[in-house]
Amino acid sequence: MKKFLLFLVAVILCACSNDKVAGISTVETENAYLIQVVHEDSLPAVGVLARMRAASFVRSVENDSAGAAYYEEFVTDSLGCIRVDSLAVDVATIEIVTAGEGVFDKIAAEDVQNGDSVQFVLKKTGSMRGRVYLPEGVDHAWIQVYGTARLVKTDSEGFYEMDSLPAYEYDLRVIVGDSIVEQVATVDAGEETLANVRTFEPDSVKVLDFESADAQFVIRELGISEAGYMSSTDTSVKTTPEVAMVPETREDIEEFFVEAGADRAGNALHWVSSAGRGRWSFYGIWICPEESPCDLSATDSIVFYARGNGVISITLETLGSSNEEGKTLAYDTLNTDGWVRRVIKPANFKPRDDMYGNLGWDVISKAVTTISIASYDETEFWIDDVVFYGIKPSDFIAK
Repeated sequence: MKKFLLFLVAVILCACSNDKVAGISTVETENAYLIQVVHEDSLPAVGVLARMRAASFVRSVENDSAGAAYYEEFVTDSLGCIRVDSLAVDVATIEIVTAGEGVFDKIAAEDVQNGDSVQFVLKKTGSMRGRVYLPEGVDHAWIQVYGTARLVKTDSEGFYEMDSLPAYEYDLRVIVGDSIVEQVATVDAGEETLANVRTFEPDSVKVLDFESADAQFVIRELGISEAGYMSSTDTSVKTTPEVAMVPETREDIEEFFVEAGADRAGNALHWVSSAGRGRWSFYGIWICPEESPCDLSATDSIVFYARGNGVISITLETLGSSNEEGKTLAYDTLNTDGWVRRVIKPANFKPRDDMYGNLGWDVISKAVTTISIASYDETEFWIDDVVFYGIKPSDFIAK
């Protein structure tokens, strides 16, 4: 109530003011639209610059424009007020950004004609970042924001950032090659918003990349970066380098990342394992949280590169006390000194038999939390670049 009364007093004072404000006259007229801008402590924001544009305006990219270039600038007076006597477009935006605070909103010509009044409160600005998925042959995209002069070019992978954005639900116009994509992105005060443009989202995901021990599962545009661990089923399993035994895991796994060798660039995951029947060593990694397992049932195939000798498996698991725990696995036998490309289809996964928690592909693929790569018998191998085809990065968004 106190703030409302202060606002009424400010409106009366603004209406009675004869001050001149840059870009607009504050001489009293019968029907004027009165705006007061205040800080969060209700003190007037004095001398701040307000920009008004047509709501349909976007900044031009090589003469590509989505609206007319209506533009006005105003500066608030000693009471934080500006006064609008008329509006040259049906709907305009007002944008104020000052000292880490800001306001963005829309004003209708009808409201100006009716002589309404409004108070805008400056709040901490936020930011927006994300990725525009680029189709083949396109090396960048442009992001325009309706009603502002903001224009950002992505990098060659489609990543972009915008800062100093007042809180608002923004309309974006994205130019991707010859295509125009429009979508909405909400920025909250003082927060960072992820706004990915998924029109051309790929239907494959590199789930495991062994270049670094710091993180093997990375989807940068979703803020995902996870590292794996090593373990074994019991003390009879011998490995080089050494691993832990379940339920313990070894998380300092840098020793397991080595040069791929055999004419393959970069690093790969490597270890030597000796295990008796029904025992194994394994690398594991969480790719989805226990409370939000991922549905990867649309997977068409899993492709990876490997070399070495022995028996390994690719295993998908559902873990966590809130889930029906279990796994599904597909075996592969290696006998090669050189790198080979391996393809595993859902039909290659072992049918459900409930042994060692094997619930089969149809059950587990709908609720995946972890992936593991296991080594059996007498095995030494190298593995790299595990890619799932038929799924998209957005399939890993927590539900």
